[in-house]
Amino acid sequence: MAVAGINHINIEVTAEQLPKVKAFYEDVLGLKPGFRAVSKRDGAWLYADNKAVIHLSVTEEWMDESDKIHFNHVAFACTGLAEFMSDFSKKDIKYTLEQRSLADREMTQIFLYDPVGIKIELNFAGETLS
Repeated sequence: MAVAGINHINIEVTAEQLPKVKAFYEDVLGLKPGFRAVSKRDGAWLYADNKAVIHLSVTEEWMDESDKIHFNHVAFACTGLAEFMSDFSKKDIKYTLEQRSLADREMTQIFLYDPVGIKIELNFAGETLS
């Protein structure tokens, strides 16, 4: 028995937030909309290659302070550091960078936030700024 990786993350948004959040993941991260299973709630599935990695679900039933969810961030393995940085500059996307030394290679990480405040981590293994 083993966990093979992340299947998807689900982000709950209001109907008003849905277009803006969907556009963010399409325009900033390059994910593509695609097939979505029938559901009681509106929403969208966003794909990296042929895998639905983000499920957006519309809800108007927000939790009160005692029901907070402790979700910190989602991380994606990426390639094309220079292209991402150039695209972020063109789109005026705010982000921070960190350089990490792993046991066998260097890695650059970009951190940014989506329109509803979810922290996004982009990992570029083997890619550096220099």
